[in-house]
Amino acid sequence: MRALMDSLPAPPASAASKKKVFLTRLFSTLLLWSVMTFGIVSGNNAIVLAITAFFGIGGAYEYQHLLAGDAKARPFRFLVLFVALGWWAVVLHHALIAPAGLAGEMFPPMWLDVAAMCAVMFGAFTLVLRSALDGEATLRRVATAILGVAYTVVLFAFIVRVIFFRAGSSNELSGLHLMLFLVMITKFCDMGAYAFGVMWGKHKMIPHISPAKSWEGFVGGFAGGFLGAAILLSTIPQHLAPLTWTHGLILVPILCIVGVIGDLAESVIKRCTHIKDTGHSLPGIGGILDLTDSLLFTAPVFYLYLTMLAR
Repeated sequence: MRALMDSLPAPPASAASKKKVFLTRLFSTLLLWSVMTFGIVSGNNAIVLAITAFFGIGGAYEYQHLLAGDAKARPFRFLVLFVALGWWAVVLHHALIAPAGLAGEMFPPMWLDVAAMCAVMFGAFTLVLRSALDGEATLRRVATAILGVAYTVVLFAFIVRVIFFRAGSSNELSGLHLMLFLVMITKFCDMGAYAFGVMWGKHKMIPHISPAKSWEGFVGGFAGGFLGAAILLSTIPQHLAPLTWTHGLILVPILCIVGVIGDLAESVIKRCTHIKDTGHSLPGIGGILDLTDSLLFTAPVFYLYLTMLAR
């Protein structure tokens, strides 16, 4: 019965409810931008990292909470959260307590991500040894734990790397404005897609994954992304090096496409776990993963593009 209910199309929302959802999403997004902008203007490393850590740890918590339907997966859920907390403890320690060693290095170092993946894999298979095997369900629990760390830790690590991109010996977060560019393009794509989809969306993109997404919204995402890029490249070009107008405009369609994939990836996770939102932390948006889903995919692409430019 539950599978049948999940397969039924959602009832059409009224224009008033769609407007209310859009305005609520806009308020939450602007509030988050305001907090991030405050951190950039203040130049306070602790504020920026505290905000980033809140989203990183919150995302890991929401992911493990999605698996609450499987009682036997409880130890694996806690393992994901434990590995995420350990990763963030190391990052915050080196960034705030021992920053002298960050100059001229990739931060966080890639070995820390490898260590997190090894820890969750070793830990998951160690948990399996405690009791009799449960067929494919046992393997799914192991795989789900490994996916959780890859999704909420390894991918999120690139958001931190953008912040610390080419950090100097003074430990100034030289990548903060680049982070602003990443967030603005990604979220402008999201908002443009939502706005165009609400107003003109008729042709469904992938209805079996996300019934609300349309090809009209996909085009709107590109429009929103180019608008965001134009605003930043025309107002603070001196703070976006090594990005130029050319590179910025090349990045927009790439980030928009990757962001849509990230959004759909979270939709797959939610549909497979039979939930609507990953949480209720953010009004009009849902949970933290509902807000950062596209960023988890755009951040690695953006960081790798920056590293190629910096060579």
